[in-house]
Amino acid sequence: VKALYDLFTDKQYLGVGDKNVRLLLGSEDKKRNSQPATRENILKALTWVSTESKPNDLVVFAFVGEGGPLGDSGDRRCYFASDSTFKGRDKDALAATEVGDALKNLKSERFCVFLDVNFKGYTGEAAGVGEPTLGASPYKEFLGDDGTDEHLAHAGRVLFLATNGLSAPIDGKDHGIFTQAVLAGLKGEADKDGYEPDGLVTVDELTEYLDKKLPRLAVEFGATKDDKKQLHFVLGGRATHYVLTNNPAAVVKAKDHLDKLEKLVQDKKISAAFAEEGKTLLERMPRLESQRKLRKEYQALVDGTTTLEKFESARDAIATGTKLKRSDAMDYATKVVEVTQIIKNNYVKEVNQGEMVGWAITDVYRRLDEKIPEDIADRLGGVKKLREGDLAVLLGDVRQKLGAREDLEKHKDVDMSLALMLHHLDPYTTYIDPESKKKFDQEIKAHFNGIGVQISQDPITDQLVVITPIKGSPAYKKDLWAGDVITKVIREVDSDGKPLAGGREEVPTKGMKLNDAVKKIMGKAGTNVQLEVQREGVEKPFIVEITRGPVEVETVLGAKRRANDEWDYMIDSKNKIGYIRLTVFADNSARDLYGVMDDLTKQGIKGFVLDLRFNPGGLLDSAVDISDLFIDDGRIVSIRPRNKPVVKIDGKRAGSLTNFPMVCMVNSGSASGSEIVSACLQDHGRAYIIGERSYGKGSVQSIQGFDGGSLKLTTATFWRPSDKNLNKLSTSGKDEDEWGVTPDKEIKLNRKERDDLAEHQRDIEIIHRKDKDRPMPKETKPEFKDRQLDMAVEYLRGQMKVVDK
Repeated sequence: VKALYDLFTDKQYLGVGDKNVRLLLGSEDKKRNSQPATRENILKALTWVSTESKPNDLVVFAFVGEGGPLGDSGDRRCYFASDSTFKGRDKDALAATEVGDALKNLKSERFCVFLDVNFKGYTGEAAGVGEPTLGASPYKEFLGDDGTDEHLAHAGRVLFLATNGLSAPIDGKDHGIFTQAVLAGLKGEADKDGYEPDGLVTVDELTEYLDKKLPRLAVEFGATKDDKKQLHFVLGGRATHYVLTNNPAAVVKAKDHLDKLEKLVQDKKISAAFAEEGKTLLERMPRLESQRKLRKEYQALVDGTTTLEKFESARDAIATGTKLKRSDAMDYATKVVEVTQIIKNNYVKEVNQGEMVGWAITDVYRRLDEKIPEDIADRLGGVKKLREGDLAVLLGDVRQKLGAREDLEKHKDVDMSLALMLHHLDPYTTYIDPESKKKFDQEIKAHFNGIGVQISQDPITDQLVVITPIKGSPAYKKDLWAGDVITKVIREVDSDGKPLAGGREEVPTKGMKLNDAVKKIMGKAGTNVQLEVQREGVEKPFIVEITRGPVEVETVLGAKRRANDEWDYMIDSKNKIGYIRLTVFADNSARDLYGVMDDLTKQGIKGFVLDLRFNPGGLLDSAVDISDLFIDDGRIVSIRPRNKPVVKIDGKRAGSLTNFPMVCMVNSGSASGSEIVSACLQDHGRAYIIGERSYGKGSVQSIQGFDGGSLKLTTATFWRPSDKNLNKLSTSGKDEDEWGVTPDKEIKLNRKERDDLAEHQRDIEIIHRKDKDRPMPKETKPEFKDRQLDMAVEYLRGQMKVVDK
């Protein structure tokens, strides 16, 4: 904290004066004029910045310390001050809600928080106390709470997190690695955007720097494997561009160019318009390529390496290149208005088209970090009353003013506008751009064309590592194994099967972004890709050539894999208790589940567990078909759209499986389709529900193609067979409200148990290597204890005894 204070008060970095800084420490520092970091003083400091700061003021808040749960349940959090005690934390610690209250009137639109906190550092007297819960909208005390994950209403707020808040930070050389990286970045190492350092360190530059630096520091200083994989987070403002500090090493050059520009102005060698534009460009590296080209022209002009005549000619050429045709601007406008019409007609709530257009325009300018022109701002004042034609003209004018630019080209203008606009409606209504649509379709359909392998970025080698091949995929058939490191991707044709311009491409994976790697490895069925692989125990890398083909993702999983990699769906063979974990409701899920249940029935199943934990939902038809398998005739779910009749879906399948006891497991990650199935089974008395309360996503999303992408639009709400509400957003969201699926037997897991469960589920999916001369590696992790599943099996054993009697 002292090091951060020294940096921000140093004139060569930021030069904050004594009146504008507060340093709160656990022990006094007279040299730095510190104050005690008491609960009262922290609240005073937060209230002070909230009251005194103006919209354009930069406000920085750094907290390095401990936190904990409030109350024994852990459903609230607090920050410990120097006068806090664990036992008395309800009164003497700083509640997260109190922080939010102190900052609720903050006017600054440039609010940056550095948070290095461990909410689980307490010991001793904390035995039996529930751990703190971060919740669905974490750290809203700093980011504000507008009901969105991106906190669009507070776009100038950004939060840099050392960890997830539930693990101990890693110590580096002189500081924790988070502070070490932040200090280095703010002192100039992050000043990398553009063709040269410009002397300023911005939020987005620091974000990019930390993304690269912190994983390396974690590998260097982490003591354990988990330490080396420790993640940091940036919330609320990854697209934020305001300045945090100066970079002294580059300031001199920038000042030299500005002084030379001023001399040209004084000598009346350039116009006032050129002077203002040149000052803006030379002070700070522009983000647009055209503006960077123009910046270079101004540098050449003030350095005397070009003439004014050549400069003006180059400037005119650059300006001409940034003009956008009116037809292109109106094409953009027409698409945005068309979407507002679709929303107006189909969204679950009534919305105003003009208001939506206003959201799009305001948020686009905010995302681009540009000021809304005065004439546009004036027209936005009455946007709710404008007709469709006038809305299109307004959007066309906006797009034409923004001009031709790389951050809005290739459909990005439509993608950005629709995504930002729809975010105001609800968390599930969105526009899926053409590039993301491919991945979305794969998740819903559970099949795609490629080689069929899960990969990740190895934090130690910075190369691609195989997590697991997918059963039956081309990679599986070519014996690509878990743990294999992919060192190169070698192609002679692109992902569509077209020959590459250079004939052959060899791309090292070291430092390659995961998305870029996936794009190169995936491709059209029948085309080939070569992977250079380094395998543990094999001396030299070798080439694996794989022909891409159709890959079907497993969504119906068992208790464990057999030696042949097939799933074992009998969790208790002695008592004939079956088990299925359904990961998502995809195209193939009902078909595959029917097949497994048919096999289990032939084996004489006497009890069954359907595990829907962490299942986020998927296709409605799939959820209905699976529900229908386990109940007699009767209501499965009701769908209530706006201004349309209620749609009631009933069971109709012959031969439903109702002759054995059943448990359905859910948790807070069980949403949508999972809630339809579990609520149906609970209301019909068909299954005993075990686990934790479900997510509460009782809304229907209709998906329709639009301009190469997809509109995912909330059009209705789901209701249980008992006509009770499932949708959390339809209530205040409190525990006492009626929403979601509440288990018949609640077994709460703490954060570590939930993380361990998720990791265990991932681990059992892995298909391990099977060298004939190499024994399987021994499991180094402690045996995982799944308390919820154990209870499910015990319950069924008890029910079977009752049935036997």
